Amino acid sequence: MNTWRLIRDTAGDAAWNMAVDEAILDAVIAGEQPPTVRFYRWAKPSVSLGRFQQREKVLDLALCRERGVQAVQRLTGGKAVLHGHDLTLCIVVPLRCFAPAHRVLDVHLRLVHALARGFRHLGIDTRPVSRTDLRALRGSHAGCFERALPGDLTTTEGIKLVGGAQYRRAEVVMEQMSIPTDPLPDVLRGCLQPWSEPAPSPLLGISESELMGALAEGFVSEFGVEWRDAPLSGAEVARAQRLVERYR
Repeated sequence: MNTWRLIRDTAGDAAWNMAVDEAILDAVIAGEQPPTVRFYRWAKPSVSLGRFQQREKVLDLALCRERGVQAVQRLTGGKAVLHGHDLTLCIVVPLRCFAPAHRVLDVHLRLVHALARGFRHLGIDTRPVSRTDLRALRGSHAGCFERALPGDLTTTEGIKLVGGAQYRRAEVVMEQMSIPTDPLPDVLRGCLQPWSEPAPSPLLGISESELMGALAEGFVSEFGVEWRDAPLSGAEVARAQRLVERYR
């Protein structure tokens, strides 16, 4: 039986969200928990930076301090993601579950296909980006949603629906994926440098429960999973409590 755990979590602050994701990763690696997908929100407007980004080069630090915008460094790579208006997924799954896919992009595409199947349940047509005009990539950009790159999922009009980045440890994949669903909080405007105004979310008006249900069905279609709804274990909570100060 291909049983995965589904966690429909509450909103947490930036450091707690990252600590929980890592605690789940450790639990799956240890064999204490099955493959897990966690849905969650952010308790206040925040920014998560990719593993290799330098905050002083990406953020307007004075503006973030003035507005009380929290910033946190993810384990996963990629560009900065604005949070507080999005539904976030953390997918923690042994690499063998993606076979024959193994490369980072190929594993990412399996997850993108699962989400695309979910969006179809909502009547939203999507297309994966297969090529990008290299001229559009010249110059720096700090934000994940400023460019649609090969492997990204967009609407048929070209609006990027999902941003995702990956990390691996001990043959287990963790991918964090952000899906904007609401208007961008005003306090986040200008926090990234250089600033680029994101396109409005095409998911406005779709309820959180409807979106989570559709995406969960997408995973069923793509991976043949059977869901077990379950919360974090006590051991995972304790592990996250030990990790959280490192993320702060």
